[in-house]
Amino acid sequence: MEIKKVNTLKTTTFYRQQPQINKPDAKPVLIGSHRAGLRRLRQESVLLAAIPEEKPLIERRAAVDVGSGGTKVCIADVDAKTNRIVKVYFEKSFSVPYQSYLEASEDGSFNEEIQKNGLRTFTEIKEILDQYEVAKVTAVATEAFRKASNGAAFAETVAKTTGIPLRVISQKEEGAIAFYSASNASGSAPEDLLIWDIGTGSFQIAAEDQETDLLVYMQSMGSVPFKNYIIRDVQGKDPAVVKSPNPMTEEEWLLADAKARELGRRAYPELKKQIRDLDGSIVGIGRLFANSVGPIGTRSGVITRDDLRAFIRSSLNKTDEELGDPFASVNLTNCILVLGVMKALHIHEIRIVETTSTKGLLSYGPYWSNP
Repeated sequence: MEIKKVNTLKTTTFYRQQPQINKPDAKPVLIGSHRAGLRRLRQESVLLAAIPEEKPLIERRAAVDVGSGGTKVCIADVDAKTNRIVKVYFEKSFSVPYQSYLEASEDGSFNEEIQKNGLRTFTEIKEILDQYEVAKVTAVATEAFRKASNGAAFAETVAKTTGIPLRVISQKEEGAIAFYSASNASGSAPEDLLIWDIGTGSFQIAAEDQETDLLVYMQSMGSVPFKNYIIRDVQGKDPAVVKSPNPMTEEEWLLADAKARELGRRAYPELKKQIRDLDGSIVGIGRLFANSVGPIGTRSGVITRDDLRAFIRSSLNKTDEELGDPFASVNLTNCILVLGVMKALHIHEIRIVETTSTKGLLSYGPYWSNP
């Protein structure tokens, strides 16, 4: 298996190549020295705090996260010495459905329409950055750009046209950023957390391991691909024509549930052991948990398998109109995906933490350590 060496934050990181989806016994992806990096950041923060006469070095930063369904922007003043956010000035999410267009593409590329939409959005973002006199920008693109045959080329077009240095990051990096963001937002020690982030195009589950630092399990089966799997493979319809799987029957639920459990069972043995041994929290982050799955819970900020089962059963055999929710086309399938993976990994409840990837990016030291 190919090993790539990446230097970040004066540590040495090793990424293993992502396992193929048809190899359940593939080795896990390990992000080495994650613990050392966090420890160094904490130690540096303590040392700096002990020097009262030294003032913070404030810089205006912007983070742009180009997800598969939306582009998020956050502008803030950040202490460059500690990477702590001092003041947030601007936050917004722009709806740019890259994944939906990609799923409908016959050649696996971004068509002209979605590229024009994306460029218009980035032009607007550039005007906002100039308005707030941003000094440094980090912009990353995720699953839809990784999948699109012209994703990297379009990222280069964005950079050349707007001056925003957009780059396509690996799913490993995406998982590391999610873990870092959630560990900060939750207020818990990293070793006490397991982080699950589900996006429009993919999901990552990450945990800190005593021996191997950060362990990340990844699947290219986020909200939209799972919904389209149900429409195409379970219902026998064309996702390019049919945009919602509703109404769903109980038999279709069971077939979709089997697929979700299969995804969960592919997780690495090391990750399964982490879940069994974890004394802390299993945390769900991202818009899917916060907006689609979280609200159905009977306890605030917590979702259980019983909550998910009850919602799924109450939603079967109903059209989008009968469900009466603007996100009815994905809410049911999102819950089926989460419940199936939870069952496969013997997870009984998830604590939902509201955090944004952009805030995580703003304070993620490795992305700001170089001029």
